[in-house]
Formats: sequence, C-alpha cells, structure tokens
Amino acid sequence: MKRVAFFLPHFEVGGAEMVILRLLQGLDRTAFQPVLILQARRGALLDRLPADVAVLDLGGARASRAVLPLSRLLRREGFDLTYTATNATNLLMLAALRLARVRTRAIVSEHTPLTGFLGHAKARALRTLAMKALYRDAAMLAAPLPQIGEEHSTLLGRMAPFHVLPNPVIDSLPSLPRPAICATRLVSVGRLAEEKRFDLMIRAFAAAHAENPDLRLTIHGEGPARPALEQLIQTLGLTDIVSLPGRTDDVPAALEKADLFLCTSRLEGLGNAIIEAMGAGVPVLSVDCPFGPAHLLEQGNSGALLASDCPEAIAQEILRLVPDAPRRTAYQTRARKMAQRYTITAAVAAYEGCFTRALA
Repeated sequence: MKRVAFFLPHFEVGGAEMVILRLLQGLDRTAFQPVLILQARRGALLDRLPADVAVLDLGGARASRAVLPLSRLLRREGFDLTYTATNATNLLMLAALRLARVRTRAIVSEHTPLTGFLGHAKARALRTLAMKALYRDAAMLAAPLPQIGEEHSTLLGRMAPFHVLPNPVIDSLPSLPRPAICATRLVSVGRLAEEKRFDLMIRAFAAAHAENPDLRLTIHGEGPARPALEQLIQTLGLTDIVSLPGRTDDVPAALEKADLFLCTSRLEGLGNAIIEAMGAGVPVLSVDCPFGPAHLLEQGNSGALLASDCPEAIAQEILRLVPDAPRRTAYQTRARKMAQRYTITAAVAAYEGCFTRALA
C-alpha cells in the first residue's frame, strides 16, 4: 500500500478542495493510504473527511514560511507520493521536497489557465522563474484540459510528463428531465467574483427580461462582488426578478429548479458547475472563454456557445433558446455523454491509474 499525501492551504469549500475531498473519499484503500496536509487546520469540509484519513498541519504557517516545516514533515513521514492542485501549493511542495531530499514522487496539477492566472499573479516574474526551476522535479504534471498542458509546455519548455485528468464532479447521473415548453427559470452557480462576470450576466438577463417578462434568474454563490451585484440588480429594477440566495451545498437540488444554465466567466479552467448542469440535464448557454466551455460544450454541439460577450448578443441567444424545446432536448442528450466522463467513479479510476504510473 502506497502512502499518498494531498496538500492544501485549508479545507474550506472550493474547487481544488472538492476535487481532493472526492479523491480522499474514493481512492482504493487496498492500493493507497491517503493523508491530508494543511497549512492551517480549518475548513467546513473537514467534517466530510473519511474517518481513516489522517490530517497533518503546519500550525497555520503562511506560504512564505511553510517550506521549512513542510520539508521536515515530509522527511519524517516518508510518503511515496504527493499530490497538489494549485499553483501555490505546487511550488511549496516541490521546494519542500527538494529541501527534504527524500525519494517521494510528486504530481502537480494546474486547474487554471495561465492566460488568466499569471496576468493577475503577484510577483509574476518571480513566480514564472520558480515554476521553471521547480516544475522539472515533478514526476507528472496533470490538468483537466490539454490546453493547460500546452500553455505550460510553452512557458516552461522542458517539463514533467503531462496527463489529462478529469475532475471528479458528479455522484451519479439522474434520469433526464423533460424540457420545459418554455425555459423561464435561468440559473448559475459560482463564486461572486470579478472573473465570473455576473454583472455581465445580469445586464444580459435584463435585456432578455425586457422582451420576456416571465424570465427569472437565480445565481447561487457567495463572494466579494455581492454588494456591487446587489446594487446593479436594484439599479436595473430587477429586485424581485434576480435572486442571490448565497452559496448552496446542494447544487443538484438547485439545478432541479432550472430550465437553463448560464455562464459568462472571463476564464474557466474547466467549469465544474457547467458539468453539474450537463449531468442534471439542464441545457447550458455559455460565453466562450479559456478554456473549459468550448471543450465541455464541444464547440457548441452539446450546448449554446457564444463567441461574443456583448450583453445584447447573450440576451438574444437566451430569447432564442427559451421557446426552442427541440434544441434544448438535443443539447441534453449530447451533454449527457460528456458528463459521464466526470462522474466520481470514472475520475477516481483515472487518478488511480496516474498515481500508479507515477510510482512505477
């Protein structure tokens, strides 16, 4: 049995954290013994950990001071493999492994396109140099999309072998619901943050609602953009039409009440919420962005994909889809096949295969 350490800053609800939680829950215990390492032992997801997963922490050490205590922990524990899922934890783990001088293999995973990430990263030049210096130590680089691997190859030149690994997103695929004659209940899910561009979504919805007053929009999520979005909703006179109920722990239940899923993000490393909508049989309308929507919607074959991020263009596509039940039914059927790749069972099996190859 191989000991595999998963490293995160904390265990609050987030994309990388949910991926690792599902891996910790699903890994074959006859082959792997998972351990969770946290910079700080906190987070709502701790209560959902399997009882057999040990949690080790660095006492709340900040990233700038985490390398030394992490290297000591790695030297003491003697793991066979480590897995990290954010750029910051990738760099910390690789630096700590180099300092510890242990034989532990490392898989680093990137879930955000470099196109958007490095443009907003602190100390961009220093981070790029650190990636070039450290990523070559990894046994494997993984990402949910091939385009992310291509970006890293261009930036880093020589790098570890690259593998595409699907995110474990869907517990099970329910029966497909019958599409509504008119899709009046629009929904979105995501952190209320600038990169999700919910302000664009609300403006587009306002234009569509002006022509079809039956439309309603619900955006599930929480984040720093809430005050600005609430002000925009009030300014546009949509207080009783657009709702922001906060973060939901039950996305499938939220999707049961939806006829159409919207995405207007500036970038999506993959788009877990889109996958959940596809699995639930909710047709998707998304603005194209790096890189997830085009991949998941198969260039518009499995959902509506818009090249334009103009509010009026989005509004017109909403108005075309709302009464077009045959088109939405076709999207449902095609999207189902894509969603099957992202069931937890299929994804965990893919991860186990990569772990085995990295350890060979």
